[in-house]
Amino acid sequence: MELFFQILQVWLWASLGFTFVEAYLKVNKLWKRKHERKVAEAQSIMGSCVALLAGLPFFFRYITRSDFESAIGSFVWLSVSVFIIFVGSGIWLQRDEKKINFFRLIKDALKLEGTEVGNLAKALIRHPVGAKNMVEILVQIAHIDNEFHKKEREFIELFIEKWSINLSLDDFLLYHDKNENVNYSTLLKAVHEYLEILPPEKQVAQLIDTINELIHVDESVAEEEKMTVTEVTSMLRDYINQDKDIKKFEVCIVPRNKEQEERALAVLFDYKRKELPGGYVFSVAEYFSEEYAEMVCEEYRKLGLFAISIRIPEELEVA
Repeated sequence: MELFFQILQVWLWASLGFTFVEAYLKVNKLWKRKHERKVAEAQSIMGSCVALLAGLPFFFRYITRSDFESAIGSFVWLSVSVFIIFVGSGIWLQRDEKKINFFRLIKDALKLEGTEVGNLAKALIRHPVGAKNMVEILVQIAHIDNEFHKKEREFIELFIEKWSINLSLDDFLLYHDKNENVNYSTLLKAVHEYLEILPPEKQVAQLIDTINELIHVDESVAEEEKMTVTEVTSMLRDYINQDKDIKKFEVCIVPRNKEQEERALAVLFDYKRKELPGGYVFSVAEYFSEEYAEMVCEEYRKLGLFAISIRIPEELEVA
């Protein structure tokens, strides 16, 4: 047991050394930038004051109990908190400015922080990640049948209000109508861009429910609209792994001759060339809906290309 306490004592002093190193590295990072206004405004004086109030009783308790190792560690972090208060107050910003009383600096810094103290809480509680992307997806789904029903508009406005999104639907629609035509490709692009920002899974699940409500709000669901929504919601479910056995279909262009290969390369922007035992294909994209993949194939067929969709991971053979 004595050996254990000896090891613990050595470990304690080693940890104290790490504490000095950690504190030094953090202070060193600020020291070089303490004259910059943005750096000063980024420091939380309130947080440092709370740290002082919480740490001082422990510091004095360690002193009275002769626990000097803990007292030293506590003193280090109390000193860091004091340093941050000085940086946050802007005391080093006065090199080229009129001298101001230190307590006035503290008061002004606290006033500024007071106006910002709820920003993070509001962002976490009220505002979704990728709010504009979510509205973009809903608007495109509402437009996919080339109509924007009054009930669909009211539904999206209610969504914006519920999530406290700082966005005017009228301004959004005006910009949207001027800059982009709604089609299947732009809708899927909007979904991909939304998922690329890695939204919380719970939020994505709520978006799936919202989309399903939206397509029924006008009491009319066309086959193409249903097919598109199935593709979109499947993409979202795949992101949150709600359906581990979800099927995927790969759209491939199979060039029969040199002329078809040149024609394919002229219209394809994003593809992968896959070498197969019987030849090669141009893999265009993967989709979750067989009907949607077949619709994409039909578009390529209209261009005179031989397009097929295969279920992944089935193997494709080219004669």
